[in-house]
Amino acid sequence: MTAVSLMIQALPVPRTLDAVKAEEITKAVSRLGQRASFRNVWKEVARAGVLKHNRTLRVYLDLLVRSGVLSVRTQDVRSVHPQQIHLVKSRRPKVLAGLDVLQKYGLNWDVPEADSQTIATDFNGLVRSRWIDQNLMASLEDCLANELHRDAIKKTGTTSFVVAMISTRRLDLPYLLMRSDRMRLGRAIRFLFSRMLEITSSNKTDLDASVFFAVRNRFLRFVRQCAQSGFWSLVDKEKRIGTLGLGIVYGLRESDFILAAAKQLGVTG
Repeated sequence: MTAVSLMIQALPVPRTLDAVKAEEITKAVSRLGQRASFRNVWKEVARAGVLKHNRTLRVYLDLLVRSGVLSVRTQDVRSVHPQQIHLVKSRRPKVLAGLDVLQKYGLNWDVPEADSQTIATDFNGLVRSRWIDQNLMASLEDCLANELHRDAIKKTGTTSFVVAMISTRRLDLPYLLMRSDRMRLGRAIRFLFSRMLEITSSNKTDLDASVFFAVRNRFLRFVRQCAQSGFWSLVDKEKRIGTLGLGIVYGLRESDFILAAAKQLGVTG
């Protein structure tokens, strides 16, 4: 078993959280102001039908604190445990993204200057984030959209890493496309998928056959799964929003697609 597969197995299983509920809890804390103790927040969200179990509230509050949306102060209430008061600190959650984070998700490349950046997200991005190595990290899909956006704006040259991951990993395709549209990357990300499908649908290649067919088999498996669920239609038919990054992906050759994916799979150097 490779180090990469061991790393992936060690990642925490994500909880199924709801962006609307996270936002409603934040609003409840804001309404309560200085009275936003755990008990009072629970009464507020339970009365509104937002949550059914107070243990779930603790999960949301911890996530909101880790993302910088909420802060916590304690006050003495003449009890063994001081009372915690939650306060709204920001309406924009913060998470980590970048090459360091992509490596946590299994990017199988040696990157010369691995880095991470704190980025602002929304509640949809927040509930998909992962708590890894004591840091709140953006979802894989958010990291990929962020990396393509960085390359489009700053010419970081990291689109190859995006190609490597989308060609070899199972993804939440509707969410990735939605995030890309919001970042004006809609046409670019769809072209990456469409071009990879065009390349791997062929039985002919000038590249090493074993390398090509390893990539072909992996990517087409993902495409079949998306087609069976109906998600691939979002690549083919949905309106594509934004042209940011399109020039970069238009410039990629067949070999750029295949070799990036092959390196990720470990079938080439």
